Amino acid sequence: MKHLLPTFLFLLFSHVYSQETLRTIRGSVSDGQGPLEDVNISIKNTDRLAKTDQFGKYEISAREGETLVYSHVGKETLEILVEDVTTFLNVALKDEIQELEEVVVTKKKYRRTQNELLEEYDTDKNLIKTFYGVMDTKMIPSRVQIIDEKNINPSTIDILTLLRAQVPNILTPTSTVGLNLNDIQVFFRRGITSIKIRTPVLFEVDGVLLQQVPMFLDIQNIERIAVIQGLGALNKYGSQAAGGLIIINTKTANFNREPGKSGPYDQAMLRDNFFEKGDALDPRDMAMPIYLKTLRSTTNLGEAKESYTQLEKVNGRSPYFYLDTRSYFQKEWQDKTMVEMITKTIEARYSDNPIILKALAYQMDEEGNYEASMELYKKVFVLRPHYQQSYHDLANAYRNNGKIERAALLYARHQFLLREGFFSKSDTFSNILNRDFNNLVGQEGEVLSQEKVFYVSDEDDFNGTRLVFEWNDGEAEFELQFVNGNKQYYTFKHTAFDNEELIKDEKQNGFSCQEHLIYDPEGIRQVNANYLGNKSLTPTYVKATVYQNYGKPSQQQESRVFKLMAKNRNQELFRIQANGILSIR
Repeated sequence: MKHLLPTFLFLLFSHVYSQETLRTIRGSVSDGQGPLEDVNISIKNTDRLAKTDQFGKYEISAREGETLVYSHVGKETLEILVEDVTTFLNVALKDEIQELEEVVVTKKKYRRTQNELLEEYDTDKNLIKTFYGVMDTKMIPSRVQIIDEKNINPSTIDILTLLRAQVPNILTPTSTVGLNLNDIQVFFRRGITSIKIRTPVLFEVDGVLLQQVPMFLDIQNIERIAVIQGLGALNKYGSQAAGGLIIINTKTANFNREPGKSGPYDQAMLRDNFFEKGDALDPRDMAMPIYLKTLRSTTNLGEAKESYTQLEKVNGRSPYFYLDTRSYFQKEWQDKTMVEMITKTIEARYSDNPIILKALAYQMDEEGNYEASMELYKKVFVLRPHYQQSYHDLANAYRNNGKIERAALLYARHQFLLREGFFSKSDTFSNILNRDFNNLVGQEGEVLSQEKVFYVSDEDDFNGTRLVFEWNDGEAEFELQFVNGNKQYYTFKHTAFDNEELIKDEKQNGFSCQEHLIYDPEGIRQVNANYLGNKSLTPTYVKATVYQNYGKPSQQQESRVFKLMAKNRNQELFRIQANGILSIR
């Protein structure tokens, strides 16, 4: 029996990047405090230019797939890829900071890119990972002492003992008896200066800056240490590093597996970050639009419907009004008539807007209405056949609807397009796709046709709780905070400033997705989010899917959708109980 792929799969060959007519993109540029005048905005590799006015406003013409370049004296240059829905871009430029890898450039020395440095980190012992990127210590003027894992005695009691044994000119307490471990500081000996006026050494552990000695570190988990006593290479760190800098890379940062276990170290356990009650707002305390407050004040369904009719007259131009009210009538009243009416309105008015259609599909996934969400993912695929995320979304939609072979064929089609060069490989997203494909074949192998052989990538031996985060707007910037059972946490920063290479990878390869694997059953217990905006002053919808007992016959999944709207407010998204079940207050 022949299996025909849907016709829209072949749209990719005629639409890698649409050659649309020029569109006008408007927005504003600031420095985070106020508007920036005379910012240069250009279209990369073209002669189209624009400048911001005294209010930081600008407009410029561009096509989908082109790159906007924002530049200003004293500010870091920012590049943004124009997407199919890009119309407004409000950006903030950061102060320019000289990259560590560019401190010394000579004809005899080849300046490696960050990607190259990352690839060579394991073999080049002169490389150290910092908050600002990978630093080649041979390229800085100051003398740097490298302490590699091979030079570290695993039986060393603590980091203080290790430093005393390995680092010359270091002044440390001779004993920690009676001292508060969180207040211990060390100094470099410089001349006869009184220790009372010396500046303590600054520590950096996997990107976290500490003025105190990181006594919490497990010596056996240290991958590499860079000790910088000179001041010439520390401009990036400012006056806080005037006393010198000790950079420590742990094995966790290099994604090594924990001895005796199948997974990596719990990153939260390796940081002196403790989550306190009140550090994340209860989602019920977050501000909501006035129209939702009005609806929630009604006492019965009839009154709610009447209020909706009046509210639509004022708010009917906003797609978020319809998404919010649809969710309200679904969760509060389970009224199918209202939900279907609002759904049809969204589909009709925003049929060409993949951002809104994906938000609607997320809501349907949360409700378990997989058949309806599948039809939406098909529409998004037609709109975005050149986005790799489209394959991921539609394949998962097929699987959720029991169309296992269609899902497998779609994954196979994606692999073919990668091999043929129609898509570029993204290490981040390819790992997610391969894991999903492997899991599909592993869980549903008996359902797949015996006539076909599906070639999956590497064998996936992960068993545990898997978290997959997807968001509808590719411009969204946010931070995800993962808190473990000991109330320690670490933060994943999805911003152009903190994670520039990842953001470029997402835009160039067309995906908006990240995963987090929990190997330890006593691992992550709470996930929080801090929304930083999406350059257009609109909310972003995030779908979190929790896979319980991933990779086992008892595997189950549950999805929840969150609307991120209030900026710079850390809010609780959900908690995971000991049995892997997702819980929302």
